[in-house]
Amino acid sequence: MTKRKMKNQKLVLCHYIVAFIDLLGQQEFLRDLRSLPNSENSQEIESTKEHLKNTYGAVTRMRKFFNDSFVAYTKKTRDLSELKPEQRKEFNTLTNNPIEFQTFSDSVVIFMPLKTDTAKLPVRGIYGILGAAATTSLCCLAVGHPIRGGIDIGIGMDIKKNDFYGPALSRAYSLESRIANYPRIVVGHELVTYLEITRDQEPINVAAIAAKKIANMCLDCLAVDDDGYPFVDYLGEHYRRTFGQVVDTTVIQKAYRNILNFSETYKKEKNNKLAFRYTLLRNYFEDRLPLWKDLFRT
Repeated sequence: MTKRKMKNQKLVLCHYIVAFIDLLGQQEFLRDLRSLPNSENSQEIESTKEHLKNTYGAVTRMRKFFNDSFVAYTKKTRDLSELKPEQRKEFNTLTNNPIEFQTFSDSVVIFMPLKTDTAKLPVRGIYGILGAAATTSLCCLAVGHPIRGGIDIGIGMDIKKNDFYGPALSRAYSLESRIANYPRIVVGHELVTYLEITRDQEPINVAAIAAKKIANMCLDCLAVDDDGYPFVDYLGEHYRRTFGQVVDTTVIQKAYRNILNFSETYKKEKNNKLAFRYTLLRNYFEDRLPLWKDLFRT
């Protein structure tokens, strides 16, 4: 048997930030779909197709929420008013690495290298990922498709387009599957350490000055939950202060109503595990909602 030779390609091993995001509730539907619909029942066939399209559509919508939000949040880091005019010009040449997506089933992996080659400011991309995770969490809840995830830093390789592999992915997946528990985005120790080191570095040049401020903004996006794990605090003070005047508060209201509905449904079903998880999420919302009350329409 002839072995097929792999094409020569330069595989770069470096540190990445990786987010593993899981769309909740889809696997139950897919597992229940064990057989093809009756070939003579057109209504059953169309119904099955529609359910599958809706399931896939929820994943693609989640990805779009994330990508659009990433762009918006990275732009937000351009306001560095303390820089001198010549420093601002230099700052504007600094870019973040682009994010890439890897999609399978009802999960999405978002990854970005932290290489600081030519004119790179990776912490700007990290802020974009955290902000996108915040917006995506809220928007997905508002449309009735909650998500859960983990974000961390580690080594890895972008094997080929949309095919990432390495310990960084394992860390993000472990945070989502073992730690997150209820619909939230948990952040790993390595990422927090990276941000703290960046925040505390000496401001020896424009890149360091910018990185310090953005790293501090990233840390402001996080809160520590009751179990001791940091998570993306999408209804916290940073997001209220930064985006409170432009956010559509009806999204928050819809998300909260859906949480109450999920919680009530699981209680009626006596599904203790999910009822408890949505109680935790409801408690988070009810703790943070007073920050936003003045923006709600009566």
